[in-house]
Amino acid sequence: EGIEMTAVQITKPQGPDKELHCPFGNINVISSVCYAHGGNDPLSMVPKALDELREQVGIVVPESEEPTAIVTYGSVGSQKQLAKAVTSVLTKYGKEGENSDDYDGWDEDIPIVSTGKGCVSMGLAVLAASVHGRVKLVVSVKGTDGKLRPKAKLGVAVQDVATCAVAVSFNYYGGAENKWTEPKVIFDFDRRVPAGPYQIDFTAAECAAHLANGGKGIEDESELIEKAKNLEGSRGIPDREAAALKCRFRLYQKTSRGGGDDDSEWIRVGNDMKPLSMEHSQKDEGESGNDNMVAIESAVLEISLSSVGIITTKLITNGETIVQATKSARNSKLLRWGTIIGSVLFIGGFLVKSYVEERIFDRDTQRVLAYYKHAAANSFHDGDERQARYLVWKYKGKKDALWRRLEAKYGVPVKHAWEWDDEEEDGAKDDDEAAEDLDGEGEEDEVKGEEL
Repeated sequence: EGIEMTAVQITKPQGPDKELHCPFGNINVISSVCYAHGGNDPLSMVPKALDELREQVGIVVPESEEPTAIVTYGSVGSQKQLAKAVTSVLTKYGKEGENSDDYDGWDEDIPIVSTGKGCVSMGLAVLAASVHGRVKLVVSVKGTDGKLRPKAKLGVAVQDVATCAVAVSFNYYGGAENKWTEPKVIFDFDRRVPAGPYQIDFTAAECAAHLANGGKGIEDESELIEKAKNLEGSRGIPDREAAALKCRFRLYQKTSRGGGDDDSEWIRVGNDMKPLSMEHSQKDEGESGNDNMVAIESAVLEISLSSVGIITTKLITNGETIVQATKSARNSKLLRWGTIIGSVLFIGGFLVKSYVEERIFDRDTQRVLAYYKHAAANSFHDGDERQARYLVWKYKGKKDALWRRLEAKYGVPVKHAWEWDDEEEDGAKDDDEAAEDLDGEGEEDEVKGEEL
């Protein structure tokens, strides 16, 4: 036995032409507090539960005033005892807040309303009927064309919160009881439900890093990433496999708040899970493990909490073992670098080819211009760079045919531009030497004349 207290916000009453089974259309749960009691006097938990509820209401809706009313459920006798215990606590609140500036108005003036025996069962029936559409409202909704059309709506909509807390714990020593980490809360009390999915990423490298740290868990994320990175690759396969096969995961649930009571302790939910172990009938070469269990490289666990407090889990993995994942990572790395190198070579080769072709084109253009200058001086083609470029482009890949036609037309062999320059220089040297020789002969004649 125990006690449960819930604070809710409700909308204004619905009109008289609405669904009379649901006088209020929306119910928003603010907080829910429940305590179990192992003895025969659950009313002794009323002060503690009411203190907790009052504190949570002040946190969630600090702008709210004192409750409009307190509604009790149960048998007639239990409701009278509960009303008496609640009034006693409210009276204490009123005396404590008389001289306080932060008084929230909780006192004995708050009305306490009792209900009949069938109130709870009748309320459940109305909620079920509303969910299944047996109790509904018809409202007018404006469509895209601006016209109003009737549409069915739930008779009452309830926005609930979690009445329990959910936590997770990890073990890196094969499930040894004294090696579990402290429970980490993922869904706390008064969390709006449904909640999730909450994702937890498992990797063999991180498990190996935790195991190397003594199984206590590495809180610093940057340190964990650095140590896990050092364990990646083929060298870290044995450590990663051993850590993955020893990795365990456990879910906990707490149904009441506070501490000190047995009921406030974490309750184990379900069996321990092995997120990085997979049953496999055939193992690849290099894989270890007992029986048919093999270690996988990574997995993602999704945890969800339904509106009625049901915890669901979903394990997502690609099924690759550590050896296979290492091979795939190596192949992916080689493929990536091969693609990068191939792209660089392709683009670089294309640029080099374009540069070389442009240089050859310019060289052949100058060759044609130099030929016209010497073979057809003062003609229309002499110095016509556009015509020269057109001929080089037209005979691209057939340069020999171009040179033969030019030689056949003008009777002068086609030479490179620099060869014409060399010939001119040689001719200039010959002229200079001839001039010098002529000068020498004249001097000899003068000497002979003097002798004569």
